[in-house]
Amino acid sequence: MRILRMLLLLPGVVLWFGTAQLWAQEDETPAMKQYREDYEQYQKIQAVKEPLKRTDEQLKFIQERPQSQMLKNVMADFLLYVQDLGKQTKWDTIVSLSERFIRLQPRVGEIYYYYGQALDSLKKSDQAIEALIKCYLVKNPGSDRAKLYFESIYKRLHQGKIDGLDALIQKVRNQIAG
Repeated sequence: MRILRMLLLLPGVVLWFGTAQLWAQEDETPAMKQYREDYEQYQKIQAVKEPLKRTDEQLKFIQERPQSQMLKNVMADFLLYVQDLGKQTKWDTIVSLSERFIRLQPRVGEIYYYYGQALDSLKKSDQAIEALIKCYLVKNPGSDRAKLYFESIYKRLHQGKIDGLDALIQKVRNQIAG
């Protein structure tokens, strides 16, 4: 008898729970709805197993949802993947992904470090120096490391001298500002 009563109560509990969920969704503000949708999209991106396809999806998210509260998460995941590519010495892939990212988010300094590192590894020293200077100028946790890196490349190209480096930094600063 007790089991029968429990079975009779079960549909009521299920119906009540479903109704509560519906009410909660109806009370959702537009900002809450947007966050929920962005979070769900972020979870879908994270579920993509193929890394390059995942980066394509991340870049698509960055382009389509530049005001999303999840943007920092997506960008952080993207940067971690690019960093991992550096450990694998996949320089051409880093250059390609970095250029795509920079077109969407030119004020994220960290990407310029990986971009500069890849360009340097591909023996494109002048471009590498400019990318690393951008990393240095767009303040971020890697700014100091980028400064040491571009100074070492510059010295390598100019017999240990840094004459003209300040002018180059100013040129890049003007590019960023203008």
